[in-house]
Amino acid sequence: MDLGSDPGRFVHYPGGSGFYFSPELEETLQKEAMQYSPDDLEDVFFPFLKPEARRLVKNFRRRGRSSRWRDYPPEKLLELQNGLHSFDKRRLHFLRCGRVDIGVLHGRPWKFLNVLLDKSRDEIEHTLESMELQLRPHEYRSYVYTALHLQRHFAGQFTKNTPAALDAEKVDEAFVFELCRLNRDGEFFKGVEPGNDVGLSPYLMKYAILYFDHEFERPSVWAEFAGEFERRRHFPPAGGKTPGMATDEACKCLGICPSEFSKMNREELIRCYRRRAKRMHPDGGGEHEEFIRMTQAYESLLAKK
Repeated sequence: MDLGSDPGRFVHYPGGSGFYFSPELEETLQKEAMQYSPDDLEDVFFPFLKPEARRLVKNFRRRGRSSRWRDYPPEKLLELQNGLHSFDKRRLHFLRCGRVDIGVLHGRPWKFLNVLLDKSRDEIEHTLESMELQLRPHEYRSYVYTALHLQRHFAGQFTKNTPAALDAEKVDEAFVFELCRLNRDGEFFKGVEPGNDVGLSPYLMKYAILYFDHEFERPSVWAEFAGEFERRRHFPPAGGKTPGMATDEACKCLGICPSEFSKMNREELIRCYRRRAKRMHPDGGGEHEEFIRMTQAYESLLAKK
């Protein structure tokens, strides 16, 4: 693949020190049946990363790439990582990549999670706290939203990953519910001496402050429109009782044939949607009704995966 004179253009920075690689790059590698890991891509693109991203990569590798974990087979590493609490994994993923839309963290081992293995609750909190200091003020609320997986409380595929476009009161309610549930989660506090205080654990007080003392980053005009549209239309959640769009019709809306869809996995379908969404987005001159229908088609197909 010709990376051109500026390979850094294949790296995207959603905020803070986080970054991710262009879907175009990953699609090309997969089309060529290349076997690679995120660490392999980081090795190739390391010279072209922004300075703050390079520091982040060095920090993770220094903390997580001990020979102890490097020599573990993937199956054993996955078994160990499955023992990590989802709140810890989601926190670390946001700190690593800066993204609200995390996707699936289970099912395969991720080297960046090794930094959390074989650590006590205090050690994990100390490790993450040093990384949290790199966040910018406008990222704090999105960080807490993602770490507590508040997306699960909202149905819209589109706006649930754009929390600024959601109903603020409902987001607050979801936050309080999930924080209280985590406060009662024995798995999270495994190995911690029980305290005598009644109320929010000292480990979690910080997240209540980060959430309520900050605002989500100001949404774009389109995010505000999408949020209002979904609130008015009350789109049903994927897989709900309302019947979805027929597969043939949904494939046509997404610009693929049913045979292509049957061969796609979930990640390939998401990439296909993002490519088409970029072309049809109303901000780029597309028709908003066609865009909404295409998004409905995507949600219908995604439910089948």
